Amino acid sequence: DFACQLGINIPTGKDSLSMTQKYGKKKVMAPGTVIISAAAEVSDVRRVVSPVIQNKKGTSLIYIDFSNSPLSLGGSAFAQSLNYVGSDVPRIESAEYFAASFNAVQQLINEGYALSMHDISAGGLVTTLLEMTFANTKGGLSINLDGFNEKDTVKVLFAENSAVVMQVANGKMKAVASVLRKYGVRYFEIGEIQEERTIEIENHGNSYLLFIDYLRDLWFKTSYLLDRDQSGVACARKRFENYKKQPIRYTMPKGFVGTLASYGIKANRRTPSGIKAAI
Repeated sequence: DFACQLGINIPTGKDSLSMTQKYGKKKVMAPGTVIISAAAEVSDVRRVVSPVIQNKKGTSLIYIDFSNSPLSLGGSAFAQSLNYVGSDVPRIESAEYFAASFNAVQQLINEGYALSMHDISAGGLVTTLLEMTFANTKGGLSINLDGFNEKDTVKVLFAENSAVVMQVANGKMKAVASVLRKYGVRYFEIGEIQEERTIEIENHGNSYLLFIDYLRDLWFKTSYLLDRDQSGVACARKRFENYKKQPIRYTMPKGFVGTLASYGIKANRRTPSGIKAAI
């Protein structure tokens, strides 16, 4: 019903119920969870926003609420880690509000206000903030949660209510606020960039400190354990020890401009061009 109200076509979700993975003689069945995927075209790839914090002074993080509903821990990764499920689960007030939030964010991206952005989903806000800093080697965040008006810090950090965290230049904050108010979207500032490689969290007088690099190793460890079963202990260990020392760097060939015209082809062609591409 929700998909129909949004006018979104969901092609399939059944494949997520039939996947298996083999690790040597060991066979792992996928959990019985439906994973539903939707797709949409990107109108301008140059405006794609990265989920990695830009270490720029004079910028802030804002929380943009897509659910407009009370924070809830039912069904969350946090609850499951404690062997609970819970009955009070995150909800979305209405399809209309959700669509308005989406359209507001799209306008902010199109107008160039979003320096970085990440959705809040599995793991909650704390996972979002950590993932936005993991890909960096320097810098951290100073976060204040008072805007949630919720003294239960665990609920604020781990609730999986639909939302996004967006990094915005302080000088553009008034313009951003104007767009969000126009669409009737709930939002508030939650923090700023800092030089220390930590995430400092304040909530109604209580303070918490997260060490980013330590938690990044913890986050990567699961992949390492799976890799160890697939590739062997030695190779997996080498990758685990080196993953932070190999930043991704792209070197484009001389003369590369990235246009179809430079190869003498058009997007609407219906015959093979003979040009090979790697994805």
